[in-house]
Amino acid sequence: MASSDRGLRAMRKSIDGLDRGIVRLLAKRFALAGRLAPLKRRVRAPQRERTVLAHVARCAREYGVEAAIIRSVYRKLMSESRRCQQRFRGAAR
Repeated sequence: MASSDRGLRAMRKSIDGLDRGIVRLLAKRFALAGRLAPLKRRVRAPQRERTVLAHVARCAREYGVEAAIIRSVYRKLMSESRRCQQRFRGAAR
């Protein structure tokens, strides 16, 4: 087996490990979002969402990642977090 094939497999294995960690963290984030539901008057908090987007954009720039990509990902995450909160509120009724 060529050295480049081993290197490619090793890098892919590293990426797979990172992906697993990302999914684990997302599961924790969504669980916390669901637990927030009874503490909030409304599911949607536009000012908080703007604050989060600004924060993650700054973080992205610190790590050399395109801020627009991170904002797009976080918009999707926040949308799913709202759905988690709505499901929680529906189950609590």
